[in-house]
Amino acid sequence: MKIKGKSILVTGGAGFIGSHIVDRLLKEGAYVRILDDLSNGNLVNVPNADKVEFQKGDIRNDSDIRRALEGVDLVFHEAAQINPARAVKEPIYDFEVNARGTLNLLLSSVKCGVKKFIMASTNTYGDTDTESVSEEFSTLSEPRSLLSPYAAAKVSAEAYLKTINDEFGMPTVRLRYFNVYGPRQTTKSESGVIAIFTEQILSKKPITIFGDGTHTRDFIHVSDVVEANMLAALKEQANGEVFNVGTGIETSVVELAKLIIKITGNSVPIKHGPSRAADFKRAKADLRKAKKALGFQPKTNLQDGLKDYVNWFRDCKKK
Repeated sequence: MKIKGKSILVTGGAGFIGSHIVDRLLKEGAYVRILDDLSNGNLVNVPNADKVEFQKGDIRNDSDIRRALEGVDLVFHEAAQINPARAVKEPIYDFEVNARGTLNLLLSSVKCGVKKFIMASTNTYGDTDTESVSEEFSTLSEPRSLLSPYAAAKVSAEAYLKTINDEFGMPTVRLRYFNVYGPRQTTKSESGVIAIFTEQILSKKPITIFGDGTHTRDFIHVSDVVEANMLAALKEQANGEVFNVGTGIETSVVELAKLIIKITGNSVPIKHGPSRAADFKRAKADLRKAKKALGFQPKTNLQDGLKDYVNWFRDCKKK
């Protein structure tokens, strides 16, 4: 699959990750259509370019999907309900967007002759006893996995992608993002600990960590996530597969808080609240499969990525 000259749909393309994918696709010479309901996205993120078309629409709406898919060669599916806490409170809504919405888009993509479909999934593994978790981890059979309805809906959507690939013949790729951060990530959806901490610290407010803060996450800069998406689109060996997209490095939440405090220069208190049921203890991506099949190698270290993000956040506050 080549990108230059292709007509490409990015769902959620006005959002944090989707808009960065749009920017990269334009640099690669693609024609880009964005489908976004603006529940999380922002028109500020949509480039003012001849090769970009924005359509406001919902992936749960069949007519919106059919209109968006007309003449499209490739789909990057980034639209989602992205807040695990909201999924606990509103599991039906989360399912309708993340599972049923994905299936709607998949079936219409088959009918419209889409040549490849790439989906943004998530770390669905929950708590594991392994140092790093590989794609072969059995999500449904292990205890303490699928800790949230959010993860359950994403697993369901992944299953539909695999079925469509195998039974309907449309190539699909599932990318399991770990904790993505970077410019354009806001606290609008109440998701993303780096965005939340940065906003609180720059406002010189105390930050709250749920639990003792020793639980770890694998934080990956959005530029590396974009690269993983491009590789998944270009590589034929990615078809039908699932890949972790992380750094292979784990950082505790309390370490993260202290690092952002150091970078901002704002000394604020760290408070601790009760642990949350959906918070797993460790997250560290096993990248061996992504490196071998895609040639994926993350390039941005956490300290440099955080400096980049803090600078962007400060600039936004000045506007």
